[in-house]
Amino acid sequence: MKSEGVLKADIHCVNPNYPEVLGTPCEPDLPQAELAVLIVPTSLTVDYLRMAIAKGYEGAIVISGGFGEVGGRRLKDLIPDLGGMRMLGPNTLGVVDTYSGVFTFFAPFRKGGRENLPRPKRGSLAVISQSGQLGVALYDELCSSGPGVRAIVTLGNAEDVNIAESVEYFAQDPLTSAILIYAEGSSEGRSLMDAVRRARENGKPVIFLLGGVTQVGKRATSSHTASVLSSSFVVTQALRQAGAYVVSSLEDALDAAKAAVMIKSDPGSRIAVLTNSGGQGVLAADALSSMGFTLPDLSSSQRLIALKSSGAIPPISSIANPIDVTGGAGDDGLLAAYSALMEDSSVDSVLLIPTHHALPITLGLPAKIAAARAKPTVVSELGSSELAELMRAAYDSLGLPSYPSSERAARALHAVRWLAANPGTWTLGRSARGGLEVRGELWPDLVDALASMGFDVPEWSWVNSPGDWPGDRYPAVLKVHAPSLVHKTEAGAVIVGIRDAREMDEAVRRLAPIARSASGRLYAQRMVRGVELRVGLVRDHDFGCVIDVGLGGVVTELIEDHSARVAPVTEGEALEMLSELRLRPLLEGYRGMPRADMHRLSSAIAAFSDAACSPGISELEVNPLIVDGPRIYAVDARASLFK
Repeated sequence: MKSEGVLKADIHCVNPNYPEVLGTPCEPDLPQAELAVLIVPTSLTVDYLRMAIAKGYEGAIVISGGFGEVGGRRLKDLIPDLGGMRMLGPNTLGVVDTYSGVFTFFAPFRKGGRENLPRPKRGSLAVISQSGQLGVALYDELCSSGPGVRAIVTLGNAEDVNIAESVEYFAQDPLTSAILIYAEGSSEGRSLMDAVRRARENGKPVIFLLGGVTQVGKRATSSHTASVLSSSFVVTQALRQAGAYVVSSLEDALDAAKAAVMIKSDPGSRIAVLTNSGGQGVLAADALSSMGFTLPDLSSSQRLIALKSSGAIPPISSIANPIDVTGGAGDDGLLAAYSALMEDSSVDSVLLIPTHHALPITLGLPAKIAAARAKPTVVSELGSSELAELMRAAYDSLGLPSYPSSERAARALHAVRWLAANPGTWTLGRSARGGLEVRGELWPDLVDALASMGFDVPEWSWVNSPGDWPGDRYPAVLKVHAPSLVHKTEAGAVIVGIRDAREMDEAVRRLAPIARSASGRLYAQRMVRGVELRVGLVRDHDFGCVIDVGLGGVVTELIEDHSARVAPVTEGEALEMLSELRLRPLLEGYRGMPRADMHRLSSAIAAFSDAACSPGISELEVNPLIVDGPRIYAVDARASLFK
């Protein structure tokens, strides 16, 4: 980079054992400079860092490994005070900055007479990767056939400079238009959410690829970066709450990033598929429909009908949508149909499949399409032939993101649509009021607290004998109150559907021995019916208080239907969580069931998430929370308190 005139800074090579490196003289010790890039044995790393600190260096990139990632001591523990110097790494490959010319990857550009890495290609996509070698591979892909990069930062062990700080930097960087992140976990939690949210507020899409989300993945990341996700579900939900588009594959990450860089406006939900290959058009339509897009019927489009009548597109063309102009159409036919779609008010975006295999299609088509583009457009060019690659490269160079399959093109369009529709609901620096006081860990101890948060509490009382329960409060439920009984149903410590005093007498007779053996006592509730939900708050290691809403009752773990957010949540976020549940129709009056008061329910969930995030509470769960029209009954609850 220095020889090409991109890097303007002076370079000093430090090695006491060699006179020069690639024509640059070697110096025996660190000179006065701003940045140290350390590629030395582990045993020498601390000494060189101390020298850099003493000489007032502003930063150090520690490529050397052999520390916490392999079970050794953390470098930050060996040098706890960096003296104001910032450190990237250790166990990193450092930084590529295509604008300043800083390039610390030590992979060669050529190897064995062939290209090993492409030359840097300037773009506006910033990449942050915990993995160094993956960062190199991303650089290869993005600079070979992708949109180029603004910069790539590989964090390694991230003992000083971390993910949140890196996102924050690029959120403010005028040369960055989108951010792609690969991470295997983050201890920054809410700081990362703040950074992602700031990027979104500044108009910069954020694509996040999570690694280590399976048990095998967790073992791999533990040995690689000494970082383990506390919960992939919590991380995913938290990042989406902040406005990040979270993907689970490298392919989707790269495809989404390319589309996010090239498509600057909301692609909308109404898509036209234009192709000269009927089969690929059908596959594209299937993919788009599965992602929530609509394909408006264009069979009555006067413009398309006129094109068929005039012969501008073949008379056998299908214009219903997908629009198949058949393999007989050339550049001009595809362009005519595409131009008609640009003027059709019922179409927001276009997925174009102009397969190059058809004889009349030429390399001049991409430029013609780009000149006519007035709406977001993604392109699918299937094939690995020389011409297929040339066509995709041509579309990409003209700002039309292209992909080797219609399904990938559809997923990329979905990513841009999601980002446009979901800027994030997280607010910077959000914190809970807390202040909830509880007298114990079980439901009878929590009733006042539950009522204070807006939940209904069914009538109840302690029961020593059947006469303690009034005759007008049937049907009833009898339960054992004992701290050792975590799950009453499994322990046989609850009887439901008690209809009268005789049945209450039998229930007391059955449960009294269980209560005595558990050093507990009995209490009864008026029985209520409705949709069983569960709402809980837990302390996550990385994100602090997290609120989770889902299906309640005894099948909670069996049927995983739930949604989570970092607490406290707003009423709007609580409503959004409820809308994500598969059981949502039950709350909306399914088959004559009472329609839930969603405003009151979401308000209570928001209040719960705010109040329950109190210093003394580790966990608090209401399960079941029974919703019966306007009433929301907290039927059972349990808290875990910090001792």
